[in-house]
Amino acid sequence: MSADIQTFNLPNMEIISLLGEGGMASVWKARQISLDRLVAIKVLSNTFSSKEDDIARFLQEARVAARLKHPGIVEIYDANFSSGLYYYIMEYISGYTFGSLMERKGRIALDDALTIAESVAIALDYAWDKFQLVHCDIKPDNIMVDSDGTVKITDLGLCHALKLQTSNGQDPGDEVLGTPAYISPEQVYGDTQLDCRSDIYELGATLYHMISGRMLFPGLGYEETMRCHVGEAQAPDIREIVPFVPAPVAMLLEKMLAKNPRFRHKDWKEVLADLMRIRENRIPQVAPIPPKGSSMERK
Repeated sequence: MSADIQTFNLPNMEIISLLGEGGMASVWKARQISLDRLVAIKVLSNTFSSKEDDIARFLQEARVAARLKHPGIVEIYDANFSSGLYYYIMEYISGYTFGSLMERKGRIALDDALTIAESVAIALDYAWDKFQLVHCDIKPDNIMVDSDGTVKITDLGLCHALKLQTSNGQDPGDEVLGTPAYISPEQVYGDTQLDCRSDIYELGATLYHMISGRMLFPGLGYEETMRCHVGEAQAPDIREIVPFVPAPVAMLLEKMLAKNPRFRHKDWKEVLADLMRIRENRIPQVAPIPPKGSSMERK
């Protein structure tokens, strides 16, 4: 759906402007009339099923996500189905995504990128530890910075809700959840029992992109990119692109980007511990990754 202000209305909402649009949804700035506050509304594509059981699962997943109360997570106020549209009402962030920042600057300074990764890891540790929520689509466009400098994740818990709808009546591998440039191998395979290690891989791919200014597997089509994540393809050691990157950072990325999740960090606390080691100029915990077992080659 390519929604515009003239073609849809939502209860208690004054639509102000389009903030962004993708293949699965459009995001709008709006005023919630009853509370006189600015909000962001994500309106999902009308290609999604409108079966009652799909709607029920969609709303249940959104209710879980709405329980998240963390300064590093964009808050969900409400989710509903009205006039044939699924939509979420979310906290409005008067800032920008790191995807848009990288479009302007090319890459992000090493210390800043590590700080962003740490902020994301803290927020995702909360979501996993308290609610067992997996984001499934960590990427620069889903990481924002507010006007006060706070790093925030958007869409946490919403991507799984999309998966619940699109996978109805299909084999798990028929629908791939995630963005090809950052997707974990198990998501490519259509694994329905994902855990926090999938998000760890995606944050590794995001961190690689932020530091180097280059995606893991650039210039490839959708399917070819995903084959690189699951096959033996490897991106170059990040130090070949940015020579001043310390070896411990390359070791961290190699571990986060292990193709088999059992060779990654087991949870976000291990990621945060390794980030602290790097801050202290110490090497992270070394993972026994087999040859070509990571999406980044380390030399």
